[in-house]
Amino acid sequence: MMNRRELGAGEALIMVHGFAGGSGYWSPVAESFAEQFHVVMPDLPGFAGSTTIPVPETVQGFAAGLIKIMDKLAIEQCSLLGHSMGGMIALQAALDAPSRISRLVLYGTSCQAVIPDRYETLDETIARFETEGIDATIDRVVASWFVDYEMSPAYAACRAAAVGLTATTAIAAMTTMRPWNVCDRMSEIGVPTLVIGGDKDRSIPPQHFLNLWHGIPDSHLAVLPNCAHAVHLEEPALFTRFVGEFLSTGNVG
Repeated sequence: MMNRRELGAGEALIMVHGFAGGSGYWSPVAESFAEQFHVVMPDLPGFAGSTTIPVPETVQGFAAGLIKIMDKLAIEQCSLLGHSMGGMIALQAALDAPSRISRLVLYGTSCQAVIPDRYETLDETIARFETEGIDATIDRVVASWFVDYEMSPAYAACRAAAVGLTATTAIAAMTTMRPWNVCDRMSEIGVPTLVIGGDKDRSIPPQHFLNLWHGIPDSHLAVLPNCAHAVHLEEPALFTRFVGEFLSTGNVG
């Protein structure tokens, strides 16, 4: 079973971190959501407090792990928020177990893992892990998530969330994600969905947010200004306002 952190009480909100992250990644916003929700923040297999758990061979395997946590905690239905890679896993969970998800937040993510307009290809990042090692590569990856790169005040805390990640695990996770593409299945998402991200995202440029918004029938779009990939760290107040309003009412704005 994946390691997890829990805060608050009420309806369940599961928050799924992205690549090179962990449950600690949500610290700046978790307490705000915990005022209204039972917030569950798992560490995905291979990351943070779940480093002893092997990386699944499929995205469906990652998604199944979220459902197992729900079963363990006797959560019949939850709101599900996923960032980046975690958003892809959340999207897969919504496709695989639609009756278990009440609302879906897709944050800085896409319906496909291969992003042609990413700041570098997945294969290039994998090659960096192999040649430059874990620390130098993660330094670069995390810096790219901020408008001001490593000069962002939130960079150090975000980088700390990746402690414990190995190059082997990082490569395994990217290899698992690489073939994933559910863009032709967006019309199957039958729950209210918020698509949110930053207008300066280098990892998953905003066109991918638009593709989700156009493809998912009951969806809302929020593109926040002057933010890159880590919106909840660059503009936590804006992030919690938009996401909190959606989780409470099903609408934004």
